[in-house]
Amino acid sequence: MGKEKINIAVILLLLMGLLALYYYYPRKVSFELEKEINKPTADFDNSQFMGYHYVKDADELVYLWVDFYGYLSSWQKEKKGYDAIFVNNLVKQLDFEKYDYLITYQKQLKGLCHSPCLTKRKDGLKYEKKIPLIPIWESESTNKIYLYRIKSNNKYRSPGP
Repeated sequence: MGKEKINIAVILLLLMGLLALYYYYPRKVSFELEKEINKPTADFDNSQFMGYHYVKDADELVYLWVDFYGYLSSWQKEKKGYDAIFVNNLVKQLDFEKYDYLITYQKQLKGLCHSPCLTKRKDGLKYEKKIPLIPIWESESTNKIYLYRIKSNNKYRSPGP
């Protein structure tokens, strides 16, 4: 009877350890730098944006870099995006069948990871089922916009507000 209790206790401790490892251990997601692009204008500044855009198709990219700036309120009208011709040419170079793309503004990605613990601490979209990829940033700010690619999937997204 005593040996059974010890075996059960050891199994429970191992199970709890495995659950803690699953919950806390961050899983890394690989990505590659696809393009480093100059800002659309010299006075363009989106460095306050703490996240990144997760782009799954060409229409999203065109919206983010061209169309969005047409919808800004009157006090923000001086903000300009990219030229539609430039973006359409860029879209032709990208492979949306194989890859999803991440856009970062004026900062470079050092890493992407996820875990249930990171989701709970760093994500504001508790209702969303897709897994948020939490960014790890390089420390310095730059004057470039970065386009990274990851393998196309339906399970990841950018973290919420």
